[in-house]
Parts: sequence; C-alpha cells; structure tokens
Amino acid sequence: MKSTNKMILLVAVVCAAPFVSAWIAYYFVKPSGGNSYGELLPTRPLTQVTIPGETTPESPKAKWRMVLMFPDACGKPCEDLLYSTRQARTMLGRDKDRVLRVVVANDKLPADVTAANPDVIVLPTGASQVPTDWRAQLDRGVLLIDPIGNQVILWSRSPDIKKLHNDLARLLRASRIG
Repeated sequence: MKSTNKMILLVAVVCAAPFVSAWIAYYFVKPSGGNSYGELLPTRPLTQVTIPGETTPESPKAKWRMVLMFPDACGKPCEDLLYSTRQARTMLGRDKDRVLRVVVANDKLPADVTAANPDVIVLPTGASQVPTDWRAQLDRGVLLIDPIGNQVILWSRSPDIKKLHNDLARLLRASRIG
C-alpha cells in the first residue's frame, strides 16, 4: 500500500472515530440514572393554593415551596422534620430566599416550634381541605413545588439534611425561575 493511501485511510479513521464511539456509547453504554436523593416526580401542575404573603405563580418573584403536612399535633417527628428542612434551606446561603417552607396543619404550631422556625408559613387547613393531588404526596413526605406550580421532588419524612440540601442546591443552580 502506498504511503498516500495509508495517510488517507488514517485521516478517515481519525475523522470517523468520534462518530463511531458516540454511536457505541449511545446504544451500548446505559447511564446509571440520576443521583438525586429524593424521588423525582413526573412534572404535572398541582391545584393552586393561595399562600399568604406569596406572589402569584405567574409573577417573576414566585418561589419554590417545600410543603410539609402535620395532620396531628406537632411532636418530636414534626420538630425533627422542621429542623431538617430549616437546616437544608439555611445551607443554601444567598439562595435560601428562593425557597419557602410551608406547613399544612390542623392546628397552629406550638409557640416554641414557631419561635424556632420563624420563616415557616402555616396554612391552618384541615386535612380534609387539602387538595387531593397535594395530599397524595404530602402523606409520603416533603413535597417540593416549583414557582410555576408543578410538583418536582418528594423527600421522606425523615430526610438526611446534607442530601436534601444537595438536591435543593443542584436544582436551584440549574433553575432560572424562582
């Protein structure tokens, strides 16, 4: 084989290599999936609930909402969950103002819990008045709702603070809304 033919073959192989490797990766290398801590929910709008002090979802100042539900009196599990969400939100630093913590409760929270969590918005709504699409998720854990009103992610009722923070930070870093 002449050196000219070898050179042409070498250039063709070098030019084709990225396409061949991309094709192999696409069809034969399966991604391991996301590394989020919470359960990613299918994106769908939820029933709109008016939250005191919040702007409308269409407003550019709408915020992300971490929603929790306490149908019973606020005991130790309630305080632990409020602590976890407060710490994860505080760890966001300057982005913490983009996230609201909302508690749906039958009763008002005790004074000591309210004092420890001054940023929490309490919706004193009976469990029967919670929209059914919210209730289905809130019975399972902490629900994150985006500023547009879509469900996004669900965390357990006893979340790991660092992992919860990592999910929130990654999501807010990638988001241009809220």
